Amino acid sequence: MTTHTQVKHSDRAQLPRGLLPRRRRFTNPDYDMTFQIGQPVTLNCTDEPAVIVGRIQVAGCLDEYIVQIVDADCAPLQVFEFQIS
Repeated sequence: MTTHTQVKHSDRAQLPRGLLPRRRRFTNPDYDMTFQIGQPVTLNCTDEPAVIVGRIQVAGCLDEYIVQIVDADCAPLQVFEFQIS
């Protein structure tokens, strides 16, 4: 029979991943992002029209947006708020 002992915080690496508690990601529900999903925008660097398809709150007070360029057959781009208007 195996005797189990309390695992210290420093010994977390010895536990299987499934036994580790998941850390919650902090999001502020009262925070308003500048652009909404589905809103048309323009890329500042190329002046191409694009549409917001996703948004992410990034640590450090930067908003990251996922945009799809209009009339282009390419993967969506991840850009910061200051790169679109």
